[in-house]
Amino acid sequence: APPTMTAVINFLSVDAQLPLVEGGEVNFKSSDGFKKAAATLVPTFDAAVTSYEIVCPKGTTHVSIGATSFAAAVVINGTPGNMSSVDIRHGSGAAAIVISLEKPAGMVVNQYTLVAKISDADADATQVLFEKAPVPATDAAPHAHSHGGVVCIADHSQEETHGHGHGEKKQENHGHSHDGGKTACTEDHGH
Repeated sequence: APPTMTAVINFLSVDAQLPLVEGGEVNFKSSDGFKKAAATLVPTFDAAVTSYEIVCPKGTTHVSIGATSFAAAVVINGTPGNMSSVDIRHGSGAAAIVISLEKPAGMVVNQYTLVAKISDADADATQVLFEKAPVPATDAAPHAHSHGGVVCIADHSQEETHGHGHGEKKQENHGHSHDGGKTACTEDHGH
């Protein structure tokens, strides 16, 4: 029988991530976002090559990895999933980024190693801001409303359907009288 093909990474993308302010964090909880810059795989990605350098511009603290395998589950530095932001700072971050392919889960069938190298080049970076939790109602735009607790600033006034649930109109209470019509009673006695 022909040997079965080892699972490979079919697509691999890398981006450099830098703090918005020097010395800041690339962290959803403690920062407003990060700067994203191009990082370069050396050599150029080839599924058969399992060892790379990721050349990042100076100031890079994290590398965003996206890895896709058609044949196996992707685990990046021990975390299952095909996307990960890895801290590469000297001393605190990972010395290397190891992408394991597992099939079945827990059984490593192939492994790629990426080592980040910081170059002297300045980052040509674009800002990426995190989607933060909705603003408190006091700061919300005057016409803000919410859908299930999430503040929405869209203007629904142009929309056909008016989604405020006026559909279930209360039935008009037919007044009835207990004193021969002198006073109408609108209580619902269940008849």
